[in-house]
Amino acid sequence: MTTAVRDDSALEVRIAPTSTRLDLKTYTQILNEVRMSLEEVDRTALPVRSPRLRWAIDEMTMESDVRIVLVPAVVPAKRTWQSIAAPLHGFVDGIESLTESPRIPPFFSERTVARVGHIGKHLGAGGVEQVAVTSLNGDRHTAVVDEETVSNATQAVLPAKSAFSSVTGTLDVLSHSKGSSPRALIRDPRTRHAVRVVAHSDHSELLRNAWGRRVMASGILQRNSEGQAVSLQMTDLEVLPDYQSQMDPAAILGINPRITGDLSTAEYLKQVRSA
Repeated sequence: MTTAVRDDSALEVRIAPTSTRLDLKTYTQILNEVRMSLEEVDRTALPVRSPRLRWAIDEMTMESDVRIVLVPAVVPAKRTWQSIAAPLHGFVDGIESLTESPRIPPFFSERTVARVGHIGKHLGAGGVEQVAVTSLNGDRHTAVVDEETVSNATQAVLPAKSAFSSVTGTLDVLSHSKGSSPRALIRDPRTRHAVRVVAHSDHSELLRNAWGRRVMASGILQRNSEGQAVSLQMTDLEVLPDYQSQMDPAAILGINPRITGDLSTAEYLKQVRSA
């Protein structure tokens, strides 16, 4: 069962060519990277078993630049309008973040960051002056892929150091083609970005059985210059108990009037939250 697509659930893509004609291959490659990025952000932002969106072109015009509006082809009944905003805002915010610093943005993985770089490779000699994306869901928010964005995207996924360590999060996006090592993503709830995991072939069944579960993967972890986890060469995987969120400190205030000691309620909450 599906629901109708609302007009404000859309992403506007503007490609400004350096000449009056935009190369067809360039056009299709940029759109494909945008589509794949939306799908990857959607997977990282929302739970593993959420029904996924497929994207379609709703509008396309060409004047001084090429304007394309992408919308969900259909909206699964179990998807709320707030959840549809997640990939839209996440993608635009991520590009804006990469324009400012060489950090992997929330809801991005190494692959998604690389896609931003692939979009940017068409700048200049590729016949494109700039690519701008705007989320039309709620407040209009625009981010531009420029040379600074591409430079930061390249640096964000460049391994700067490696050491034996572990990553904890939800296992998702399994991939194992013939002749290659099994791969997966682990969504880290603390950093809100996904870490690429490469495993040995004898870990295939272990990964399949752990799909959608909270896990701790250990191995050689590569980090970027900002100290963010980029990828993990896995040697071991442990399935963890389902995460139980800690009780909000505010919920227990009043049970024992002396629980905060000499601190006021505000001071106690500030101390707990900064711990």
